[in-house]
Amino acid sequence: MYKLRLVLFEECHRDCGGCCNKDWDLKKLPVCRDFRGYDLIMLTGGEPMLRPNIVYGIIEEIRTQTKAPIYLYTALLKDRKALGNILDQIDGVTVTLHTQEDVATFMEFDNYYVGRPKMSYRLNIFKGVGPVVCLPRWNVKDDIVWIKDCPLPDGETLMRLDIEPVL
Repeated sequence: MYKLRLVLFEECHRDCGGCCNKDWDLKKLPVCRDFRGYDLIMLTGGEPMLRPNIVYGIIEEIRTQTKAPIYLYTALLKDRKALGNILDQIDGVTVTLHTQEDVATFMEFDNYYVGRPKMSYRLNIFKGVGPVVCLPRWNVKDDIVWIKDCPLPDGETLMRLDIEPVL
């Protein structure tokens, strides 16, 4: 399986010490303009949900080129309506809970957005945050820690989207 991990923009509302984005010069990543040929496209950042309207437009552009599944990686769940609109257009979401304060927002979101039954729901919980009680639809990975130098899994490529003119 050939996967694209697409960095939409660097902006993030957090300053996590172990963030993978600090290990790479994201501006030096190759720019992706052609989404065909990938088996899975993962939208990441920074934090994509800081700019949900841009994310929605990017999903529309990707869909003009391919029917490959699209997953959103996010840790920002406060704008439930915008996130729900995006989830209606994609195939999976990976939510990461970084701190104990994230749990209440996640629980509100989980109760608010019942979602599509065939969608993939993944929940990453950093060490020391849990336990988190959630609906059984979530595939939970808990006690995760930052990985030094953030190696990409086999079969994945990391690219960026050049949206600076859009911003």
